[in-house]
Amino acid sequence: MAVSSLSQAASSGVIHFRGEIVEGGCQWAPASADVAVTCSQQGKPVTQTLALNSLNGITLYNDSTVQTRVQYLDAQHKLAVLQVTYQ
Repeated sequence: MAVSSLSQAASSGVIHFRGEIVEGGCQWAPASADVAVTCSQQGKPVTQTLALNSLNGITLYNDSTVQTRVQYLDAQHKLAVLQVTYQ
């Protein structure tokens, strides 16, 4: 009985979100050995060029707004998934 009432309580109610997106996500333009990352900072585009082999675990900008993680799909490190986290 207690489990049933707990599950009913967990599935009812209303959550309100407030806020806005102040700056959009970054644009990523890969090339053969690097990637150009263009992000908006205070309304102005800022571009950084990064080596593809240095993308794992980097943090763009000093305030930790963009973090990356690379997961390789093959042993030769030719295929990968780049995960970008915005905070």
